[in-house]
Amino acid sequence: MDGASDGAIHDVVVLGAGFAGLYAARCCAMATPDAPTRPGASGGEATRRRDFEALRCVVLEASSEVGGRVKVTRDVAPWDVNLGPEFLHGDENSVLKRFVDHCGFACAEKEWPDRYYLGDDKALLSAEQAETTNADVKLVHELFDNLPGAPGDGDKDVTALEWLTKTVAAPERVIKLAENIYANDFCASLGKLGMRELIEEKKGWIYGEKYLVLDRPLREVALALADGLDVRLNWEIERVDYSQPGLVRVVRRGGKDVITARKCIVSLPITALRGGNAKNRVEFIPRLPAAKTRAAEAIAMGNAAKIFIGFNKILWPSDMFDVVCTNCFLPEFWITEYPKSPLAREAKTSEEAERIAQTVGLVTFFIAGDLANEIDKMEEKVVFDRAIEQLDMIFNVPCKEHVTTKKIVSWSRERLVQGAYTHPTVNAGNSRTLLAASISDTLFFAGEATHTGVNPCLQGAMETGARAVAQVRAAVFGVGSSKL
Repeated sequence: MDGASDGAIHDVVVLGAGFAGLYAARCCAMATPDAPTRPGASGGEATRRRDFEALRCVVLEASSEVGGRVKVTRDVAPWDVNLGPEFLHGDENSVLKRFVDHCGFACAEKEWPDRYYLGDDKALLSAEQAETTNADVKLVHELFDNLPGAPGDGDKDVTALEWLTKTVAAPERVIKLAENIYANDFCASLGKLGMRELIEEKKGWIYGEKYLVLDRPLREVALALADGLDVRLNWEIERVDYSQPGLVRVVRRGGKDVITARKCIVSLPITALRGGNAKNRVEFIPRLPAAKTRAAEAIAMGNAAKIFIGFNKILWPSDMFDVVCTNCFLPEFWITEYPKSPLAREAKTSEEAERIAQTVGLVTFFIAGDLANEIDKMEEKVVFDRAIEQLDMIFNVPCKEHVTTKKIVSWSRERLVQGAYTHPTVNAGNSRTLLAASISDTLFFAGEATHTGVNPCLQGAMETGARAVAQVRAAVFGVGSSKL
């Protein structure tokens, strides 16, 4: 819903309706029977607090829909197509998987990748073939499956590229594979991936290795998370005033609307906390501590782009899912299909509508890091022509005559985000811990960038929302919490 000032003083205001913010709001509403009684409470108040009365929470979202980076487009296929996150990464210890199961949504397990296209050899191989017969593919997986121990506190952090070239002395072919398989997945180029955080993520990964594809777009998970919550859409934040003890006033951009709460959970993209960023920066009164803003500037967010190409004929093996491509223009693509959506397509002309209706298959190229930035600067026609030529080689059929729809999306151009997700960063130090710390037991921070396990996946974002609410409850009920 759209919302203005409501005159109420809420227990908690959550800034941002991405997965972190939405899950935080749900956690606010959850009863916790074994929660501590507020010190000094007695009688009915004590009983009510033992039962842990749900915190009254409102969520403010700048865009016109919930989900944050979980978005869809309706102009390339008869089904809703994911613009942001596409898959569930792991099915163990995952709050996201538990929520999806609770909703009754089904998942299909996929192998990632299930194929490799080796451009030098012009060979399309199954993952099993490539990983058992190709020495380069075997070596790159061995290297990343057996990362070294994290550098000591006094040791210099290095990039993944430096590690591969200087420490491991990996062949150039293996480095190219690592760029396409691992760096692309981490949303950065090898020369910008920090080994200390890369190792930290590997060490803290407890979710299993399965790739799961939902039976519906991820936006439906966002809608399920938002169900029953008080979410105010089109509510872009200009400033957050927490100068008065025990009270936070959030002011809407371009107007006089104000939401007041006792506690505030900030689940905005990291770019909104950076001082030099004019596009989506939020003003805090008083200013955020210097340690907080330095942390927001120290953690790097990578760019990512998706190139969608629709077809009126299935030109690929029916079981093809994800292909990593070496010595090609684009490093990776996948093929997914969802049930047709009952919602109207976003066609500008009748011809576009017809092309969308004719689409029976969709190829999604995923590009991250430096190459994504290069794609941003290229003419779209050149990008599409080269992408289709790459598919010609891989599928061994002329594809152009079967193309129906085309679209490029770059996350660097999304004003409210200005990137895709954070990645293991060189010399990040304890920046994520500093970013996650509360301020004066009044401001609390969530979002994938605050995950101290360096987990930018959706379940990681949700975990930070739960952690922020635990900090809020600790502050409300008189238990100590981590703060600046």
